[in-house]
Amino acid sequence: MSTFADLVGSKEFLAALVVLVVGGVFTAALKWYRDNRDGKRIYTYLLESRAGTEWTFRSTHAISSHTKLSESRVENLCTKHPKIKRNEKEKQSWKLIG
Repeated sequence: MSTFADLVGSKEFLAALVVLVVGGVFTAALKWYRDNRDGKRIYTYLLESRAGTEWTFRSTHAISSHTKLSESRVENLCTKHPKIKRNEKEKQSWKLIG
């Protein structure tokens, strides 16, 4: 009968642990890449739409429609983006700062 120490020291356990760590790092890197890519799409849209009109804010729905991202994803990414600010009067609209 093997003990816990034998199990932890086995090659199979260490191989499984390495696979889990590599999988976790890959998943985190993929999430970072997708968030960065989609955040740039939103930022680019806000930058381009600001140039053509006097309106300052864009609705979550308008951003979502243009970038083909869900409204919840747009809201999540806009909240985290350092150059995008939420309208304090209308919570579903955003503008560029800086």
